Amino acid sequence: MLKAVAPLFNRHKHSSRPFKDYYSDWFSTLKNNLLPLLRRSISGDSPTILSTHVEMLHQHFQSYYHSLDAAATSDPYQLLHQPWRNSLEKPLLWLGDLHPFLFTNLARSFLDEQETATDDDDFRSRREFHDDRHHDGVFDENRREDSDSFESSHVGYRECLDLYEHRPWQVAMAWRNPSEALTTRMDQIECGLRVIVPTLNNRMKNAEGAFVDRVVGDWFNCRERKGAAKVAVGADVKSHMEELVSIFLYANRLRRSVLVDIMSATSVYQAALFLEGLAQFLIGFRDHELVHAVEQCKSLSIGHNGRECRSVCH
Repeated sequence: MLKAVAPLFNRHKHSSRPFKDYYSDWFSTLKNNLLPLLRRSISGDSPTILSTHVEMLHQHFQSYYHSLDAAATSDPYQLLHQPWRNSLEKPLLWLGDLHPFLFTNLARSFLDEQETATDDDDFRSRREFHDDRHHDGVFDENRREDSDSFESSHVGYRECLDLYEHRPWQVAMAWRNPSEALTTRMDQIECGLRVIVPTLNNRMKNAEGAFVDRVVGDWFNCRERKGAAKVAVGADVKSHMEELVSIFLYANRLRRSVLVDIMSATSVYQAALFLEGLAQFLIGFRDHELVHAVEQCKSLSIGHNGRECRSVCH
């Protein structure tokens, strides 16, 4: 119902560019221009150039959320459904776009990686110990099996190290031994989200419940007078859309704020790796082969469940 009547009460009568077209261009710039620039500067030796490209990518995300504000103000309904999103992206959405916990979880992943990095020191020392025994001529077959087993248990981290093999030392070590100030700030950001996110969820739930109650009651009272019913329902829809806009704008401010807080708390090298990871994450979830594979799995699962259902019913 809201979809059918919302255009009648849109604040902006003049048609504007569909947000899905804007997003397509924004995503293309992210994938084909800004991310390659950032990667080249990460592998380079100029902190100034790296800082410039980090800020360019950060502002690209900020401009996106400002444009999302405009889209919400113009037509909040389009942010509720977002047909331009694929089946992998939609579960990540919260009040119009990416859940802010996605940003903090990514940053936390870099922080937690330090524990694995610390384990690598033990890996290197033990590897040297095994090598010494080999060179001393006392490396028997049992020790060889023990060494192979040890290497297998650390293969995931060695592959991770390969990602940084051709990058400057400052980049490879950027998230190693993070400062207490950074970890404390991340704790504060996450704590704030744990308070604000449920509050906005409740606000959205209450808005939807109030709209349903109000629109049914107003329609029922005016059902014999078509003109009056249209006016009453129209006022309810307009009020509900205004509340949706307010909620979406608040959610966007929260997303922008979390990004700014993370960028402010990190060094240029940490910020570069964080933004690179965020861009890679978004690009990966729009990979056509991955999306197709997931859709195929869903189709097979639905078909299998359908056959089971028919066999039970018959």
